[in-house]
Amino acid sequence: MQTRSPWLVILAFAFSACAVFIPYRVGPAGDVRVVITPERVALGKKLAEGIMACGSCHTTGSYAGEPRQDMYLAGDMVISELEGAIYAPNITPDRQTGIGAWTDGEIIRAITKGVNRDNKQMVPLMPWPAFGASLTEQETHAIVAYLRTVPVPVNNPRQPNDLTGLTKVAMASGMVYNMFTKSPAFAEYEPRTDTPAQRGERLAYLGNCVDCHNYTPKFPGMPKFGQPLAGGIYLRKPGGTFVMSDNLTPDVATGIGGFTDEQVFQAIKYGKRLRPLPDTEMVRWPMMARIPHHVALTDDEIAELIVYLRAQPAVEHDIVQKEAELAEKNK
Repeated sequence: MQTRSPWLVILAFAFSACAVFIPYRVGPAGDVRVVITPERVALGKKLAEGIMACGSCHTTGSYAGEPRQDMYLAGDMVISELEGAIYAPNITPDRQTGIGAWTDGEIIRAITKGVNRDNKQMVPLMPWPAFGASLTEQETHAIVAYLRTVPVPVNNPRQPNDLTGLTKVAMASGMVYNMFTKSPAFAEYEPRTDTPAQRGERLAYLGNCVDCHNYTPKFPGMPKFGQPLAGGIYLRKPGGTFVMSDNLTPDVATGIGGFTDEQVFQAIKYGKRLRPLPDTEMVRWPMMARIPHHVALTDDEIAELIVYLRAQPAVEHDIVQKEAELAEKNK
């Protein structure tokens, strides 16, 4: 049996010790007080219920494809092959189990920096890197105003995450925060809105398109920065079945290059698959959980998103074949 290098063991132990005894901290929340106005609530509602699709992760039952409207934004469980079992928290105004007792600054810090009220790092499954890079100050205030006015606060205690050991160490040490704030996908991303493609790019980050459709050539769930949108993120559903995210690059054979703008529009807004499968002509879970939110997007916004997707480098990556190979391997 091959033995491990003693230096690797020592390095791993030292790193783990640092992660345990020197917890990573981002810094205090800002002293922000959001004035709730109808205009702010309306903008926050458009963002949260539209492109950001907060309910697709935070509404109970959404992960399983059966969202409960009586538990809107009250929290849900999500399984990531890489990160473990993650419980999206209750973000209703309930003061005991939701965010009702949080300050406005704490809510904004959570959305844009990924730090909870206990000053601990959130897992990047919550797309705080994209939100932090994309949202304006006006928009963050609007989201706070909207969350403060969610009509039904729900008392729903959150279960603790069951994270993998690697994820625990990476988060506690600050590796996750630094990786996702200094990676090409986020740190070098400066949102501009001068052109339709730039406005579409911002929507792609706010809508988590870049995260979910990243190219993952080696490890399930591990994004390869620099080649986004080629698909391959591996997600396991409750019950053990799985899906891979589709290729959204302009490649003709395996991406969206062989389809018209109208076909791509129908896929984004109404969930009609570009390449129908034997059992369905609609997009599958978990994308289907986002479709009710996409209906809130204007036709112009979707057109701009399509312009951005068309402008990306084409990557040949056959997701249908990859899924078939993985399914055969798992038999």
